[in-house]
Amino acid sequence: MESFLTNTQIKVLKLRKKGLTQEEIAKLMNTSRANICMIERRARENIEKAKNTLKIYKNIISPIKLVVDKNTDVFQIPKLIYETSNKHNIHINYNSLELIDMIHNNMKNHIEKRIVKKPFVINILEDGNISFMDYGLLENDIE
Repeated sequence: MESFLTNTQIKVLKLRKKGLTQEEIAKLMNTSRANICMIERRARENIEKAKNTLKIYKNIISPIKLVVDKNTDVFQIPKLIYETSNKHNIHINYNSLELIDMIHNNMKNHIEKRIVKKPFVINILEDGNISFMDYGLLENDIE
């Protein structure tokens, strides 16, 4: 399977997942710890780029872009998601508690206590999944 990761990066990540230190991996692979550090760092950068690529793609294909405005109570967001998706005959794959947890995990830098302090966008996909992005990225998308 094609990947943004090299075979060496995959091997290093698997060994790190098993609990090995960079020093131990370096000895196994007959190289320096600094080289393993660089391989791991580049692998994580590639993973971040792949995640960002998927966010961009989901934004492109998303039929619904729900803007969550500043001062919105986080507990009201699931209702907004359900109302908006129902208008488009899309069944959301998550219950309210799961949605609130997802919002917290993905947009915590936009929320203070339970109030939205910085607007963000919820992409509602045709398959009922959702993704999140900064509102500023949507503004840049209007070109």
